[in-house]
Amino acid sequence: MRFQVLTFVIIGWLLIGQSNAQTFHAKVDSLIRLAEKSPDKRKVLLYDTLSRMFWGRSADSSLLFAKQSMQYAEKTKDLYSLSVAYNSLGNAYIEVMEPNLAIENYKISKGYREKLNDKVGIANSIHNMSLAYMDLNMFSEALSLLKEGVSLCQEENDLTTEAFLLMSIANVYRKLNDSNNALENVIKATNIYLHLNNTQGLARTYTIMGHLHRDLKNFSLGLEYYKRAYSLFLQIDNEKMLASAVNNLGIMYDELKDYPKALEYFSHFLDFAIKNNDKETISSAYNNIGFVKAKMKNYNEALESYFKSIEISKEIGNISSEMNTYNNIAWIYFNSNRIKEAEKYATLALSFIPEVQNLSYESETYEIMGKIRYSQGIYQEACKYTSKFMELKDSLFNVNKNEKFAEMQVRFETAQKEKEIELLKKNEEIQSLTILRQRNLIFLWIAIFILLVAVIGTIYYNLLSKKKVNALLSEKNEELKEANVKLLKSEENLKELNTAKDKFFSIIAHDLKNPFNTLLGISELLSANVHSYTKEEIQERSQIIHDSTLSLYKLLDNLLNWSRSQLDSIVYQPELFPLLPEVNQEIKLIETFSDRKNVKISVRIADHIMVFADKHVIGIVLRNLINNAVKFSHIDGKVMVSADEKGDMVEVAVTDNGVGMDREELDKLFKLDQSFTTKGTANETGTGLGLILCKEFIEKNGGKIWVSSTKEKGSTFFFTLRTDRWA
Repeated sequence: MRFQVLTFVIIGWLLIGQSNAQTFHAKVDSLIRLAEKSPDKRKVLLYDTLSRMFWGRSADSSLLFAKQSMQYAEKTKDLYSLSVAYNSLGNAYIEVMEPNLAIENYKISKGYREKLNDKVGIANSIHNMSLAYMDLNMFSEALSLLKEGVSLCQEENDLTTEAFLLMSIANVYRKLNDSNNALENVIKATNIYLHLNNTQGLARTYTIMGHLHRDLKNFSLGLEYYKRAYSLFLQIDNEKMLASAVNNLGIMYDELKDYPKALEYFSHFLDFAIKNNDKETISSAYNNIGFVKAKMKNYNEALESYFKSIEISKEIGNISSEMNTYNNIAWIYFNSNRIKEAEKYATLALSFIPEVQNLSYESETYEIMGKIRYSQGIYQEACKYTSKFMELKDSLFNVNKNEKFAEMQVRFETAQKEKEIELLKKNEEIQSLTILRQRNLIFLWIAIFILLVAVIGTIYYNLLSKKKVNALLSEKNEELKEANVKLLKSEENLKELNTAKDKFFSIIAHDLKNPFNTLLGISELLSANVHSYTKEEIQERSQIIHDSTLSLYKLLDNLLNWSRSQLDSIVYQPELFPLLPEVNQEIKLIETFSDRKNVKISVRIADHIMVFADKHVIGIVLRNLINNAVKFSHIDGKVMVSADEKGDMVEVAVTDNGVGMDREELDKLFKLDQSFTTKGTANETGTGLGLILCKEFIEKNGGKIWVSSTKEKGSTFFFTLRTDRWA
């Protein structure tokens, strides 16, 4: 009885992330139509995206789209497009199990990325090549390549990429069962991510630490690291990695024999699989739930889960999974002394042996059949099956022994290569020192000659120089005066900036105090008069508390985002995405607010408009601008969000027909030192911080923001975004 590849069952749907097959095909069709209408450079990116979508679904389709990406990249002759297309082909060849071809394409992609000085791209190429080398069991080559990448990152002081590659090195050492080196490298990566305050990177390193401690049978320590990873993935709301963390926790609780907890986490993992409609993962999850329930002696519930697993395995044609589950069912019936049923399912498992060719499953089938025949008194057949079981057991032992020997051999070769590299470095250093010594000798004779010429020439030169010295001194005095003026100006600017920040924080303190005063006053009245107030009075005061809390929350959210932008702790991750869905999503978030004022929000954005920016940051900008438009609109007002392509930029406009602003008010916008906190048409409060935040975020995404307004007629806030990476 065994788990069904428990650690890796999530791979298929983690790569796709679609809610169901219908949605997947609809998205594929939509991207194909978009690609047909797009310029060649964008076609390269879109066909690469389509190729990635078929990872784990159809290797041939993935390769087909990667070749289409290459076709348009060759037409453009653009270096970035070619680097993307060759990388896409490498990924597709991994899917069709051609790692040698993958390596060839990854190398070409790396070459283009080196020409572009794309450090992140180079690191990704190195990582991808290392995975391909691992597929070929060429672990020494993978390690050499990754260590070369780490050295490059250290030269460039690129900490984020260095940590990423250190994790890859740790995974290679883990594959070689070299836990000490694996742990050493993952600890280095962890320290870097702690320094960078990178939550997602930290969660990944904790996951690897959990794997390593599980390999070493340190289950309690492994569980602690899995819990840390789970907690961090919850913070960043990454559903794909959260599913992986849930699965890991289920494995560890099973190892600790805490079966109720293991069952709880495997059930959560099943929920993720069902949500994403990944049949293979659903089948495996049911098998694993059945496995745990069997350990808990809940045989009927275990059988129920096993039969669900078999039903889905048949549907997707996964005969290996089907055979494993038949073995598990046969064990339950045998342990329940229901020999006929056990014989039925063991016989079904037996019929899969020629097709599946899995020694471990085959061995288990012979073992259970031997026990069934012995209990039936058919001793000759029992002996036959038991003999086959023992032969396969010996074979598996030899295979494991050979694998251990191969691992030791690779570790030895890796160590030897590292020593050879170190020796080569020392030889190069000796050779460099010899050359340097010869050069120094040549330079010394040249210096002596130059010195003699200089001594002779200096006397003559000094006579000519005296005339120039006075003019030079005068010029230097002027430069010093100019430098003093600039220094005084800088000091004044610094004082103005400090004054502006002091004023800004006093505004924030004042605007924090008002909602708290309201909350304290109204809640005190409610507490004192709750029995004497009518339902309507309680509802009215509750609404005031809600509005004050909401105002406070928006202020704190904007303040937090502004402070993170000032500290450069926001990691900008631009990507190519359609603008319309993002706008619609932000409108939904403030529907309650707009409905209260009966403000109609309309959108005029074409489906095909794409922007290259950080999606999360642009969401904050849209939310602030649309919220402001509603805030300053009258009851039954209108707000329009529109976008137009203008060359290589997209111009977005948020328009309202509200109170508008005069020139004096417009001049105060986007400035930290201006106290501009006009109330909305329904007395909504604000600080102006949201617009300051919008300006910083738009400029960091390569765009501009401005406003046009007429008093009592309304306002329009404009901002621009790039349409692709190179815009």
